Amino acid sequence: MTYNGTIYRPPVEADTLLLPVTEGCSHNACRFCSMYKGVRFRMLSLSDIEDYLKEAIFYYQRAGYPTKRVYLVGADPFALSFGRLKPIIELIKRYIPECETITMYAAVRNIMRKSYDDLIQLRDLGVNDLYVGIESGLEDVLKNLNKGNTVEQAREQCLRLNTCGINHMDMLMLGAGGMGRGRESALTAADLLNETKPKMILINSMSIFPDTALYTDVKSGKFVLAGEKEMLEEERLFIEQLNLPETYFWAAHALDAVRFQGYLKDDKQQMLRLLDYAIKTMDEERFAKEFQRERRSI
Repeated sequence: MTYNGTIYRPPVEADTLLLPVTEGCSHNACRFCSMYKGVRFRMLSLSDIEDYLKEAIFYYQRAGYPTKRVYLVGADPFALSFGRLKPIIELIKRYIPECETITMYAAVRNIMRKSYDDLIQLRDLGVNDLYVGIESGLEDVLKNLNKGNTVEQAREQCLRLNTCGINHMDMLMLGAGGMGRGRESALTAADLLNETKPKMILINSMSIFPDTALYTDVKSGKFVLAGEKEMLEEERLFIEQLNLPETYFWAAHALDAVRFQGYLKDDKQQMLRLLDYAIKTMDEERFAKEFQRERRSI
């Protein structure tokens, strides 16, 4: 099977069996993202998915990788209706009966399109640990990023997932509000996630890539990037305000200035101490020369 475009997956799914089911992004209009430019959104045929699945199982099992977890590849496979997802899941169950969890990216707007019964049935079929791009708890920031949903919609849909027994892994972007917005970004995001209680929080830092609308805004001066120290201060305040002892906090992306991870219950104070040291010793001019975030790929 030939896949059109680059395959992306959350870094924490590095050892998970990857199964392409869609290409491109059904939204493809976020102002900070260029990952799916020029790739038309489409669902792969069931025959292509089955061929890839059979081949992938052979290599994964031969290499000794676990197959209890399958990650559906695409910007938002959850855009597919229940009627389209079900036969894909049935294929997975037929070829990998030991599979316990089927996971994928799930945009807020696509969770909204699923009925309560759809979500319950997907949970019963093994769909869990959905990666949801929250990005920010500020309405104007989401509008500027053109995420396609509001903060209130994100809150409502994450709470719906909780009601249906589906875990969500929430992704946030440090510096999404730009310079001077770190404190309010941290406080609003913490309030939101304290309410919605994600299984995992994944952090990455605002990064500007060519061929995006946000890149143009930065070049014109319309959007001013937050400094590295401000983003670290935002992250520290955010963690300090979290009351989620059972949540796993992951901040080890290639785009993150300081990388760490752990359960908030056990590791929160250590995280805060690490960030305190980083904030105190941060040399932003030297960091900018050595890290070159804007040239790094996701």
